Amino acid sequence: MSTSQNVYLWKQKAQIDYIPPFVSLWLALDAWMADRFVGNTDRDRLEFLKGSGNSLSDKFSGLLQAGDAEGARFKANLAELHRALENAKISYESERFPGKTLGFGDCIIDWNHGTPTFGTILKGRNQRDKSEIDSGLWIDNNTNRTYPAYIEILYQIRCSLFHGKLPPTPENERVIRQIYITLTMLMETI
Repeated sequence: MSTSQNVYLWKQKAQIDYIPPFVSLWLALDAWMADRFVGNTDRDRLEFLKGSGNSLSDKFSGLLQAGDAEGARFKANLAELHRALENAKISYESERFPGKTLGFGDCIIDWNHGTPTFGTILKGRNQRDKSEIDSGLWIDNNTNRTYPAYIEILYQIRCSLFHGKLPPTPENERVIRQIYITLTMLMETI
């Protein structure tokens, strides 16, 4: 085997597979939700999780507002998540939303009695009430919109992965990597 083949093979082995750690992190979050929030279904617990006043929502809000290195790292990873979602074109898990793909531009903002409300958390340069998460990329700084949208995206990725509908393509793995990194930062509080 040539040296260049060895280089290629060793570089391939060095790639981190974020799927198993994401699954473990989701299980930790799921156990925490079951312990903290009432409800028998994932949807019941998600609705409590998406509300304000819990340690994850507080951490999300704090990191989005922070001007320190940790806040900058979180915002950069959130921006990478946005770009990864745009590139991956992952469909919503439910057949109720044909043609809709996960992303910050058209995401579930609210879930009222089984009926989702879609909207965007992206903001334009000239719009008000925005947080710049990367150079030229702004999102709504109202965390009562951005945090629930993030949780819905997280949950949809979890559903697609757990139900075997998310193939391990490089584009999808990039989304899982960014979900894992951002969720890890949020879960430091629990």
